[in-house]
Amino acid sequence: MPKAFYSLFLVVSFAMTLGCGGQEKVNFKEAQQFLAVDFNNEGTILAGIGKNGAIILWDVIKQAKIKTLESKDRKASSLDFNKDGSLLAVGQDGGQVQILSMPEGEEKQALKSGNSTIKALAFSPDGKNIAIASKQAIEIWSTANFKKTSSLPKSGQMQELAWTPDSKSILAGGSDFNLHVFSIDGTSQSIIKGHIKAISALAVSKDGKKAASGDRAGKILLWDWGSKNPVSTEITAHQGGVDSLSFSSDASILASAGRDDLVKTWSTSNSENLQTFKGHKNDVRGVAFAPDGKSIASAGLDGTVKIWEVK
Repeated sequence: MPKAFYSLFLVVSFAMTLGCGGQEKVNFKEAQQFLAVDFNNEGTILAGIGKNGAIILWDVIKQAKIKTLESKDRKASSLDFNKDGSLLAVGQDGGQVQILSMPEGEEKQALKSGNSTIKALAFSPDGKNIAIASKQAIEIWSTANFKKTSSLPKSGQMQELAWTPDSKSILAGGSDFNLHVFSIDGTSQSIIKGHIKAISALAVSKDGKKAASGDRAGKILLWDWGSKNPVSTEITAHQGGVDSLSFSSDASILASAGRDDLVKTWSTSNSENLQTFKGHKNDVRGVAFAPDGKSIASAGLDGTVKIWEVK
């Protein structure tokens, strides 16, 4: 093999290993299967949650583990930082939600939402409420006194939710294949069709002009949410289903995680695949953009949480 060709072969092979130019910056490995990740508001702390209920906090700058926290019933599924990073909500089995103070990790409040697994939860962008989805319903709780203020109409099992930037509406999706839009008081605003499988991931951009919904067929619908009647572009994203979506802070890039062990990024202007990140050895269940938009974190069933460089 000529020397020049061999050198080119090494460069191409290395690029493929990193995922089309997407370099793995950090690899945190633990003896558990990770389901979700989230950055705090400054991007300095990364939280990951495992099937066994352990919540792990990492220092992103030092690339080191800060501490491991245990959930009450040792089974958990979802987590979310609030607006200023002072609170971390953790969803568990049995309808339990722990509100932890950050960075100490001490329990500030315990909420009870139904009696089944918490499928998804999210603080409102203004920090005044938290939405909690279980098999029974989606509930809105005030963060001022941690009291339930409303329940949203149930249509099938809602397993994903996302707030609009004005904190006045919630997008929800699940087993009925439809994208539901509710007002904060529980009023149904609209039902949007488009998916042919259960919705398994949702995200709304910070400017409110874009939304994305992923399903069990591996499809993503990228919505022009700024228009009165949203239209979507279909993206064939993953084999085996889409499990998580996250927009960059400027809404120019959408990140997706799937059950084909891959993390991908997409241009929100033309829906083109920008990067494919290879490195996980099992389903990737969570993905989150860092606040600066320069990196993304991913959570895998292979026991790793990785941070990738975005170009």
